[in-house]
Amino acid sequence: MKWNLDDIMPLDKFDDLYREVEGEIKTLEKWVERVNPKMSQKEFGEMLEFNERMGVKMAKLAYLPELVEAVDQKNQKAKLMKSRVDNLGLKVSDVATKLGLWIQGKREPVLDDQNAKRLLATIPDLEYGLKRSREGAKYSLNEREEQIIDHKDVNGVGVLGELREMIETEFEYRLVTSKLDKKISSQAELLAYVYSPKAEIRQAAYQALLKKQKEHLDKFFAIYQGIVKDWDYEARLRGYVSPISVRNWANQIPDEAVESLLKVCSHNLNIFQRYFKWKAKELGLKKLQRYDIYAPLQNKDKKITYEEAKRQVLSTLKEFSPEFEKKARKIIEEKHVDVMPGKNKRSGAFCATVAPEITPYILLNFTGKSRDISTLAHELGHGIHSLYANKHYPSSQQANLPLAETASTLSELILFEKMMKNEKNKEVKKAWLSDKVADAYATICRQNYFIKFEIEAHQEIEKGISAENLSKLYLGTLKEQFGNSVRIDPLFKYEWSYISHIFESPFYCYAYNFGELLSYALWANYKKEPEKWIKIIENILESGGSEDPQIVLKRAGVDISDDKFWQKSFETIKEWQNELEKL
Repeated sequence: MKWNLDDIMPLDKFDDLYREVEGEIKTLEKWVERVNPKMSQKEFGEMLEFNERMGVKMAKLAYLPELVEAVDQKNQKAKLMKSRVDNLGLKVSDVATKLGLWIQGKREPVLDDQNAKRLLATIPDLEYGLKRSREGAKYSLNEREEQIIDHKDVNGVGVLGELREMIETEFEYRLVTSKLDKKISSQAELLAYVYSPKAEIRQAAYQALLKKQKEHLDKFFAIYQGIVKDWDYEARLRGYVSPISVRNWANQIPDEAVESLLKVCSHNLNIFQRYFKWKAKELGLKKLQRYDIYAPLQNKDKKITYEEAKRQVLSTLKEFSPEFEKKARKIIEEKHVDVMPGKNKRSGAFCATVAPEITPYILLNFTGKSRDISTLAHELGHGIHSLYANKHYPSSQQANLPLAETASTLSELILFEKMMKNEKNKEVKKAWLSDKVADAYATICRQNYFIKFEIEAHQEIEKGISAENLSKLYLGTLKEQFGNSVRIDPLFKYEWSYISHIFESPFYCYAYNFGELLSYALWANYKKEPEKWIKIIENILESGGSEDPQIVLKRAGVDISDDKFWQKSFETIKEWQNELEKL
């Protein structure tokens, strides 16, 4: 149950490939010198093909140490390899930036619109990406400035994120209750206790976490302030209308669609508030504390082996689509899944797509809980998506961020409904359904309010704000999302400082509510007309990143700028809550 990384390349071949790419930088430089508006499509196509092959080699060099380190975070060889790849990436980027600026018409000899139309159509699969790159000229700077920013991102602001991780990695927590006094060495291990059936343990876990964040608030605030100021300065420099527009442009989603999403999610708070009031009654409480929102309804979870989880997921996917099952089985049978927790293994789960010709890799931390089977379905969904899109060129295989959650969330939904249908124990069904609504809260409402916090935080940091007042601002977002359904300990105002995404990828989190709600809508339509909608879903997945996602979704009858579309997706959550109350 360990993954086989030799399909990327054997570790002892790393240096050979590294030297090969170093040599190819000179070839890329020669291509840059040869480009001109009158060049033939044949010659331009050869250059694109070379660039794509070089991109795959760089991906192999980057992913191999990344995946080695994922299962052994103390692996010094992997850390050194990553550092070397960063340096090589900067050398490649210095040359590739020149090529990118030429395609945008911002470098001599200037590529005019007429010749651009002719050349960018050379390889149809790459045309959309190249046209979009040319459109992005409005946000590009001159060559020297772009090179400075590339180096600054790796050696400057990038180091701030690493510093934050180093600070948190060194934390030791103390979990103290009336019957327990335990030292815990990692945040991931500590956070497992927030799902404890015992209220005292849940509260102690959150307090251990948040008191440590408060203790080091000045450090986290200094790091966050640096990241925000860097992001916002660059956004202004490039001419974006707002800091979040940088992310929206990268995601190929218009500002209006994101505004619509955020607005509709905020308008549907009552569904989750209704759930929290219901849960308080189930737990015999007058009102939930914030410590209790992930409290299980059952004291004992159903244990499941990995083999049984695998069998259940594959058989369920096969009923939905034999092609889904075939692709999921391929990932497992090629030994591209690392399953069990390990001493120095990173927490959580992910799916990594290296290149079209390489089957995706999945990392799990499988402990036999019912939640773990959902995680397996989710990550296999990501891998299935990549395999549907593997007929594309490397740079057009990956779907843009919000669409990237489509197959993963769908796979979870398919599995969940099958498990609910087969389960006879009413209490088990109620517990699973409760967990599902709690997960919907975490993926939709919670992520929505991370974005709302970020929008305000970026505005206030620009004006000047203290760490304590920023924390009060975050507390205000908690009070808004919970209303009178949950009592919030003021200690939760420091929660923002451990949310990794707002440090590592500003405004990233709406990808989760976007992907979740989109999948709910597709699943609801599929249940009404399975034969019609399985083809539509597969077409969405097959498109990868080769087309404008708005066009891909419009073919499926989806308008992401329409409030009504997003509102319709909330009907699924309402149905779950209605069923919960009946159970």
